[in-house]
Amino acid sequence: MARPAFLPTTHVEVGVHVYETTRYATRLYPEQDRATVRIDGSDAHVTVFGHHSDLVRLRDVLAEVVTQLETARSQTSTTSTTAA
Repeated sequence: MARPAFLPTTHVEVGVHVYETTRYATRLYPEQDRATVRIDGSDAHVTVFGHHSDLVRLRDVLAEVVTQLETARSQTSTTSTTAA
């Protein structure tokens, strides 16, 4: 979905570290085909709002970065083993 024109143009960048203790809370809005995912950190909370298609895209990006990280990690461990 495109960004609605009526929204303000202020830009804010927020960084969140995800740890094993990070909690997530979700809310579904099926009549609007959207959901929210709240990321609860120790000092801050971030809520991601998204329509179904945007959440699918986010899921796919996260899955891809996990795959890339696993590949890079295995290549690093192989290089370290070979160099030793």
